[in-house]
Amino acid sequence: MTTTILDRIVRWNLDLDGDWYGDERERFRWYEGIAAAASMQWIAVPWAGAILVWVLGRPSVIPLAIVLTAMLVPMWVCTLYVRRRRVDTLPRSWTAKRVFWGIVGGIPYAVFLVGALYAYDPEGATWRGAAVGGVVGGVAGLVVQVVQGRRRRQLEAVAADED
Repeated sequence: MTTTILDRIVRWNLDLDGDWYGDERERFRWYEGIAAAASMQWIAVPWAGAILVWVLGRPSVIPLAIVLTAMLVPMWVCTLYVRRRRVDTLPRSWTAKRVFWGIVGGIPYAVFLVGALYAYDPEGATWRGAAVGGVVGGVAGLVVQVVQGRRRRQLEAVAADED
């Protein structure tokens, strides 16, 4: 595998050859802590933006959109990085916990978008249509994920039977 700019950034950030995070055991604990903090931020920051756009209105839309984008881009980079490292990012099954956190993590972006549209045109129908579309899209996305999970499990079962 060729080394990319992303690989270099990650290696520099993780300080693998340095002592920023201590020895291997300490580094592992730091990584756990960082992952826990990031998981909390991935929920808290979008919800703060989703609520604040409704409370503060139009002047808050652009700054909050920038903050939410600043949250999403590193999340996408994270997913891209681990996929390139052959980590399967698709869930094998959708447990109630996974569904709950998926919904809690995704809804604030839709709530923000609807709030931003409302802030610019509270009397218009665009924000209402976006709200309905968000619900329909969310349900459709959930159904697609469940179907993909079932299909994956069936393929794994067939492969296991052939062995």
